[in-house]
Amino acid sequence: MRPIREAIQKKRAAGSSMGLRLLLYWFTMVLLLMAAILSTLMATGVLSHPAHQLSGTLDIQQRNTYAALDSQMDALTAQSMAMSEKLGKELDAFLAAKGIAFDELNNNPDTIAELEKRLYTPLSNTLGAASCSGIFFGLNVTANTSLPNAEDFRAGLYLRYSGLQPTVASEQDVICFRGAAETARSLQLQMHNRWNPELNAALIPGSDQVTAYQGSRLADGCLWTKRSELLDTWEQVILLCVPILDDGGTVRGFCGVEISDLYFSLSHNTVPSAFGNILTLAAPIDGDSLLLSGAMLGATDGSRLTANGILHISGGKYYTTYSDGKNTYLGRHQLLDAAAWDGIPLAAVTLVPDGTFRSYEKGSQIAWFLGAVLFLLAMLVVATVLSRQFIKPINKSLAAVRGGTEMVASGIPEIDELLAAIRDRPTGTLPPDVEARLRGFAERASTLTGTERTILQYYMDGYTVKDIPELACISASTVKTHNRNLYRKLDVDSFDELKVYIELFASCGRSSELLNK
Repeated sequence: MRPIREAIQKKRAAGSSMGLRLLLYWFTMVLLLMAAILSTLMATGVLSHPAHQLSGTLDIQQRNTYAALDSQMDALTAQSMAMSEKLGKELDAFLAAKGIAFDELNNNPDTIAELEKRLYTPLSNTLGAASCSGIFFGLNVTANTSLPNAEDFRAGLYLRYSGLQPTVASEQDVICFRGAAETARSLQLQMHNRWNPELNAALIPGSDQVTAYQGSRLADGCLWTKRSELLDTWEQVILLCVPILDDGGTVRGFCGVEISDLYFSLSHNTVPSAFGNILTLAAPIDGDSLLLSGAMLGATDGSRLTANGILHISGGKYYTTYSDGKNTYLGRHQLLDAAAWDGIPLAAVTLVPDGTFRSYEKGSQIAWFLGAVLFLLAMLVVATVLSRQFIKPINKSLAAVRGGTEMVASGIPEIDELLAAIRDRPTGTLPPDVEARLRGFAERASTLTGTERTILQYYMDGYTVKDIPELACISASTVKTHNRNLYRKLDVDSFDELKVYIELFASCGRSSELLNK
């Protein structure tokens, strides 16, 4: 570009040369070529990177998803441990006040009901403060040891929210799912339609492991279950179980919290994005398999995702792919720091349906392509304007020479020198090369047909191409045909070049030579 700038500065006083203007013209042509190449690249998706954009969006959302789930599970674990400690202290105080041993609670339903009523307060307070749908405790005693499978039954309370809504906990209705009838009545709790007086530990995954815990740190004894059916009901939940220790460190039962599938869905809405709705899951991952049957799903609007089957995991440059062979999802996952009862870790998962992403990808490519096409059209307009600006000063200079008036400088040194030579030539003489060109043009004009000669006459009289159909009473397509024949016979490339010859003949007073047969 530097040589071009220096040339412009050097020639500024005399105007830009034809060579420089041609250079500008071809520079525009290069831009047109670049635009065409860009259009091709955009159409093939080489320069548009929806996958890279999706990667960034997934990274951000995955961090948010992991932070939300990890924070929720950490908070529930801490609240459950605090509740376990309170329950243990209340249990010790109750037994001490009654002057009985823990095992004496067996086959003593009235004392159990009284104990449950006392332990209701720490249970209810924790439920009101925790992000969960239910809360429970079960003690290693039963009101009737003679019943079949009595070893599986645990005296305790299980409180749940009824008719969950996306609102604050204080506005939810609490019902008694498990617990002594006397306890529920005294606390004015509504009974669940599947109520039972005691918990069945066999239906709570991991409860046996928790009650067999022999450590001293509650945190080491906390276990999360995968998604499973809630105690002989149709509802699906995940549970956190924490051991209840007495003051001697002996496990006296378990307590914990429940997160139902409805509660999880209401708590984790889809996140709208340009690539489709982003979904949130808490799912067990076994090797390269995402176990949907054990997963908790957030809202699934705009997708076909259900809590059934397995999604096979395969890595990629921009995202991880999860597919069951029929449906495919793109996303990220990260293991949660939560101990699972079956040893299969839980992960926070962020997913986008592959179909919605492909729709965005196609739309993005179309948008890029249309943008490139518009740029190409704009460059064509620029090229046309530059070409016309190049020809316009030449026509003005020719008109001045023809009219015998003071010559108007065209701003192009080569053209100005030629027109000055024509203007200053001795009468009746022309430079040899110019004379030869005019003579050759006149000879070629003698080959024109009558109609072609008539059209040439109109051009010599100052009419334009648009005027010919009406003047000659012929169609525009016929005019185009005659023009092509004129250009071919006269050996000119354009109407502008033809006008230059007409002006030269007129300036020399030799126009009649063009009309003589």
